[in-house]
Amino acid sequence: MEYFEETVSLLRSLGLNQYEARTYASLLLYGDLTAGELSNRAGLPRPRVYDIVNNLVKKGFVLVQPGRPVRYRAVPPKDAIANYIKLKREEFEKEVDKIRKIGEELEEKGQKKRIDKESHGFWVLNTDNLLRMHLQSLLRSSMSEVVMAMPADFLLEYYNVLIPYIEEISNRGVRVKLIVPKGVSGTVMVPEDVDVIETDSDVPPVILVDSKKAFVGMGSDGKGVLIEHPEFSKSFKRMLDSII
Repeated sequence: MEYFEETVSLLRSLGLNQYEARTYASLLLYGDLTAGELSNRAGLPRPRVYDIVNNLVKKGFVLVQPGRPVRYRAVPPKDAIANYIKLKREEFEKEVDKIRKIGEELEEKGQKKRIDKESHGFWVLNTDNLLRMHLQSLLRSSMSEVVMAMPADFLLEYYNVLIPYIEEISNRGVRVKLIVPKGVSGTVMVPEDVDVIETDSDVPPVILVDSKKAFVGMGSDGKGVLIEHPEFSKSFKRMLDSII
């Protein structure tokens, strides 16, 4: 029947398996049924009926009426979906909590094993998400000074992403210098402690942290390079000083 198959398809799209979907659809279509009737109507293997129904009870789709024989009833779709959403939300929150705890454990183990030496390297950030994440991490790692050079397009694209971290490091005493093209600074809200410098020179997308780490943007396609090397950072610092 078209109604039955369409209902099964909708239930499968929710995440129910084939037997669960056919069981709930049969109860919606035919009303209260016994295990034997369900097996016949839904085309279920008789030995599997009880396990299938119990799964649907746990998911909030089916009610059980004790008796001889036991009968099963479909929970109205609106209530069944509400039950299922609640279950999925609880499962999601448990999974997120599990991931968070694993992350904390990994961080703790990483701190214990971390070698106290200066790291050098070049890291390509080839997606917009990676770029945003590492820019935020770069700012959070700052201890004393951050120099940021942003052309107009880069400023408008990423400044709102970075402003909470700029405010955070500024509040804990990190000196922040923002170099932008002349006339652009009025387009964004800048914390009072940030030293804004407008220039007539072309501004490359560069963020320099503590003369040890630097980000260099590559065009406007959400890509860049993260550089951990003091000598390169010094070169970028001289370049930025030359355009002020």
